[in-house]
Formats: sequence, C-alpha cells, structure tokens
Amino acid sequence: MNRPGSHCLVLLVLPALSSCTLRAASSEDQLCSRIAAFAASVKPGESHSVVLRGGWGGDTPETLMTHDCRHFGYAPGKALCAYLLPNTSWEFGSHNASRAAECLDSADRRAFIDRVDTYDWPVGITSSLSRLTDKSVQITVRIEREQPPEGRLSELSVLTLSAVRQIRAVNERLDPTKP
Repeated sequence: MNRPGSHCLVLLVLPALSSCTLRAASSEDQLCSRIAAFAASVKPGESHSVVLRGGWGGDTPETLMTHDCRHFGYAPGKALCAYLLPNTSWEFGSHNASRAAECLDSADRRAFIDRVDTYDWPVGITSSLSRLTDKSVQITVRIEREQPPEGRLSELSVLTLSAVRQIRAVNERLDPTKP
C-alpha cells in the first residue's frame, strides 16, 4: 500500500546513502594517491618512512589517547602525515593498515589483510603500488603493537609506511624502451 509522501522519503534517503558510499570510496582513493605521491618522491637508492601511532593511552600516564605521525624531517613524509592524521583512525590501526594494503599491486595483500584483521601482528608486506607505473618504487606496509610504558595497560598500534626506489643497472637506464 502506498501512503502519500512515501516516495518522498525514499528520494531523500537514497541520495544520503549513496553520498556515504561515495565518500568512503573517495577516501580510499585519496589515501592511495597520497601514498603514491610520497613513494614517487623517493630518489633512486633512498628509503623514507612515516610512522603512524594510535590507540588508547600513550607515552605518559596522563595521556588519554594517541594519534601521531612521524615523518623524520622528510618534506613529502610531512605532507603524508598531514593527510594521515585527520583521515585515519586513531583507535583502529588495523583499519589503517588494511586501507594502505589495498593500494598495493601484490596478490598477497588479501593474506596480509586477513592477518591484520585477526590481529596476527606484527605483519608486513612489500609491493609496488597500483597507482604508480614505475615499479622500481616499493612500499612496505607494516603494523605492530607498541608495548606500553611500565604501569600502562593499553598498547598502541604502529603503522609504518616505507618507500624505497631501486637503483637500476646502467644498461637498463640507457635502454629507451624501459620506463
């Protein structure tokens, strides 16, 4: 039985639901593009990392929760941290690790995500990124628990994203058919 106005409710709810779905999908895409920009900035033979820490508690007894990102002075790492802090979970580090792993080319990423989701840590995976055509750039996604300071019960999750660009052999660089 149709009631007057019931179509209006459906018309109001459907756009709201689709905008939630689209927002989540664009958030995933944004994370991958930010990781790709960080990885692409690494020069041959270099390695750079960012470390995202989060959870209940922290470095001092009076700390209620932690959500910090370390970039070690590397400007593209600082830019990645500036994105990660407001756009990742401080409480559920496993979610952050799974999102980062979705950006990888590796066929093993499903097994990695399964281990992350069951809290079988520490665990890491290294792969090229699906968003980069240059496969000499490798990203390692690693998640582990940081042991709490003496007297604290909570553990922090520690997500490390490391990028390294392989140095190509001289004959590969001289071959114009290779990227």
